[in-house]
Amino acid sequence: MSTASKVLLKNFDLILSGFFLCITVLAVIINVALRYLFQSGLFWAEEVATSAFIWSVFVGSAAAYRYKMHIGIDFVAKIGPQIWQNFIAVIIDCMMCIINGYIVYLSILYIHANKLKRTPVLDIPAIYINSALTVGFSLMTIYALAFLYKDLCQLFGKQAG
Repeated sequence: MSTASKVLLKNFDLILSGFFLCITVLAVIINVALRYLFQSGLFWAEEVATSAFIWSVFVGSAAAYRYKMHIGIDFVAKIGPQIWQNFIAVIIDCMMCIINGYIVYLSILYIHANKLKRTPVLDIPAIYINSALTVGFSLMTIYALAFLYKDLCQLFGKQAG
């Protein structure tokens, strides 16, 4: 595997989120310019911007979780001796695995319940927008499992491989 492929694969969530953020910004800027210059915009721009923003938010939140950039309860996680801190980290990781996994399950149910729904303007299947929830929380579940493995290794004094 080439170096470029490794970089793309390693930063998949960041690249995907950034791509959708660029789509959101471009759609909004172009539509605002058209409305200002010609008093008429693109009828589909709002739906494209909203859909791309949804993808950017859910995949971007997974990327933020991977880099531990979400707000956390550091005060609770940093009290006591190191062994307690490691134990609390494992508990938090277990909770994140369960919560994120449950949200993945609920998002699959949501997609299944709305499988026939279509978007109002572009008339595309809503599954393409709703699946952002599943992708984002699936990535967070995977990252939580990786953190759990790392923290369990730390708790038991082994090297994470």
